[in-house]
Amino acid sequence: MPTALTRYVFWQCAGPFVIASFVLSGVIWLTQALRMLDLLITQGQTLAVFFELSLLAFPTAVNTVLPIALFCALLYALNKLITDSEIVVMYSAGVSRWALATPVLILTVITIVIVMVLNLYLMPLGMRTLRTKLFEIRGDVASSLIREGAFTNPVSGLTVYVRARTPDGGIKGILVHDGRDPKQPVTYMAESGELVRLPEGPRLVMYNGNIERVVRSGDKTESPLTLLYFDKYTYDLSQYSTASESASPWEVRERYLGELFNPASNDIYGQTRKKRLRAEGHDRLVAGIYPLMFALIALATLLPAPLNRRGYTLRIGLAALVAVVARVAGFGVVNTAATQPAAIVLIYLLPIAVCAACIAVLSGFRFDRSFRHLRSRFAGLPFIGSARR
Repeated sequence: MPTALTRYVFWQCAGPFVIASFVLSGVIWLTQALRMLDLLITQGQTLAVFFELSLLAFPTAVNTVLPIALFCALLYALNKLITDSEIVVMYSAGVSRWALATPVLILTVITIVIVMVLNLYLMPLGMRTLRTKLFEIRGDVASSLIREGAFTNPVSGLTVYVRARTPDGGIKGILVHDGRDPKQPVTYMAESGELVRLPEGPRLVMYNGNIERVVRSGDKTESPLTLLYFDKYTYDLSQYSTASESASPWEVRERYLGELFNPASNDIYGQTRKKRLRAEGHDRLVAGIYPLMFALIALATLLPAPLNRRGYTLRIGLAALVAVVARVAGFGVVNTAATQPAAIVLIYLLPIAVCAACIAVLSGFRFDRSFRHLRSRFAGLPFIGSARR
């Protein structure tokens, strides 16, 4: 059973962590949602569809910000405990550094579990579903066409106008101008109509109208305009959909771990990008180490800090600098491994080395003293090639 001290420190860190996670996830979610907003407005989708797509993109946003939120929350919570002299009192009562680090590591383990679930399952699942939904929206020409009282251009050369829509799903006052062929533009006008969805694709059925076709040719004896009246005419809308996009292979972020390491033999995309996919697979596995690395950096920076009335701004800045450099270097190593498979070992070695250094600091090892000791040992050695004068 956790002690009262463990529970207290845990909740002191968990509160800021939850708040930072929601704030940072909301910011990233908003940037992703705004990219889809224009498409949804253009395609005439509802607010419910917007929130559905936003939720599908949310796992990717959460996966990105969780380690950063943990790091920021730990810096804030530990700095608050130190400045309020609570950690000084704990040290005076005989509490060790590792006893204080235990609740932080418990929170870190919870974060690691969430990050791995997101990386290995929820993120690729959300990205796949999001892509499928966006494809359906782009291919739903019918929804983008039937916009009451507005001229719409779902594809280049096609203009559609609908005067009104009835409660039962009917359409009043239809105008369709197909000018994709400049030599033979066609205009469809009808008093009423309805939208019919068939397995073969959507159809616009028009009633009581006419078709005006203009044929621009060099023959001056024939009239360039032909007019045809109809009682019922069916206009095929499926010709404007882009069904070929659905057959395109899954992108890197849309693949599960097994598909990254072992793409199918008929997967041309995967077979031609094996190095890139393998590097992404290792990056997802090592993603569980980075929350631990960030937590140990925060602990190693603040827990051994001596009492300072002026605050710990420099130490917090140093922790942020080390974390940023280590994470950016991690991204660089992954990019290198995408072309040089020998660098894959560095994907794991980099965060593990930082974790080992932080554990050494928490255990009492002083890198500054070791550096000064080595410098003093080599300071008295004569340089090679120097001569006595």
